[in-house]
Amino acid sequence: MHVECHFWAPRDGLKDRADRDRAPYDLWWAQKLLTTPAGRSVDYSFVATRIGELMQRCPQMQAIAFDRWRIDELKRELAHLGCDAPLVEWGQGFKDMAPALDAFEVEALEGRLRHGAHPILTWNVANAVITTDAAGNRKLDKSKTTGRIDGAQALAMAMGIRARGAVGEMPAGPSPWEDPGFRLEAV
Repeated sequence: MHVECHFWAPRDGLKDRADRDRAPYDLWWAQKLLTTPAGRSVDYSFVATRIGELMQRCPQMQAIAFDRWRIDELKRELAHLGCDAPLVEWGQGFKDMAPALDAFEVEALEGRLRHGAHPILTWNVANAVITTDAAGNRKLDKSKTTGRIDGAQALAMAMGIRARGAVGEMPAGPSPWEDPGFRLEAV
């Protein structure tokens, strides 16, 4: 399974964010691993435009898991663009995240996830802390970590969608990581 990572952060205050999070955002931006739209916050129209571009480039895209928090703004922007993104609501509690985390863990431990050693995703996974409820269900917990975990959370949600059977198998073909011309695109 090949993971294509896309990370965004507002350009204004990037240095302050790098200092606060003790993370090299400015280096990741320079390496084109982090997209930094102008402004103090990520513009939802920018994100919607990128999603539309990715859907055109990857017509086999079957689902995009999302957290309900502020999704209405993104949905408005997608509708404005006429982009019919295959959005799948994904709760952040134990009910949805426990099986998603289980699926993520299986794929990772079996060595079936490839992400091109993407440094931001690697950092997010290294920052991830797991919380367990009384029934033994697990989820990632950002309140118990000192670093960002957004990429790890998004990847767990994607693995959860796949485990639910909400998406079919991807078409067979060569791995993009084996193509010498393949490059990571910053979005």
